[in-house]
Amino acid sequence: MTRHMVVAAHGEERVESVTVAARDADGRPAPGSERRLVCDVLAVGHGLLPHTDLAEGLGCRLDGTGVRVDDEQRTDVPGVWAAGETTGIGGAALSLAEGHIAGRSAAARLAGTAPDPRGWAPAARARTRLRAFFAALERAYGDPPARWPEQVGDDTVVCRCEEVTAGAVREAVGTLGAGDLRTVKLLTRAGMGWCQGRMCEPGVAGVAGCPLTPARRLLARPVPLGVLAAPTDPTTPR
Repeated sequence: MTRHMVVAAHGEERVESVTVAARDADGRPAPGSERRLVCDVLAVGHGLLPHTDLAEGLGCRLDGTGVRVDDEQRTDVPGVWAAGETTGIGGAALSLAEGHIAGRSAAARLAGTAPDPRGWAPAARARTRLRAFFAALERAYGDPPARWPEQVGDDTVVCRCEEVTAGAVREAVGTLGAGDLRTVKLLTRAGMGWCQGRMCEPGVAGVAGCPLTPARRLLARPVPLGVLAAPTDPTTPR
């Protein structure tokens, strides 16, 4: 069913049916077009987002959703190269091609010599071909439906770790005066759970109407305090 959208999921212990509706020219459900379909599983996708935590923590500039790199896979931060998912999701073959280029470039630059692009010419050709393919795939996914935050009900959980609903996020903005994503987080705990906003942050930002700002996280992944506080052998590198 083209030009349709899922507007609600129904069920008690599990999904039992969904309501779908045709989209009008403004991206809203067309009145009178709703249909309820029995189903066992609901899957909704709007493209893929790369993990850029480490690069953003180092201050690297983004190009869209991925880290911006030059032909040598160098970021705009001196001494930092990026390859693979962080520069844009494109699969294992593209990651290997970019990693090959980044490795040769880094080895030459850190040795004080100018790298020779002829050394990675096959990888560069593969990179160009694979980037074009995955750019087309990204276009096929398309952006999330226009005005999608309007379709999110107040009882919808937008932060699963902390069980924060869209209604709580809207209250933080409309009643409590939150004007940025960090304040929404402090008032609602959205993004304070195990994923640290890696999964829910775009959704919370959309419902709040706040720009999605780059995160600066000290740690790449959550680490228990016991691990950090545990005594270690002073001769063992940390």
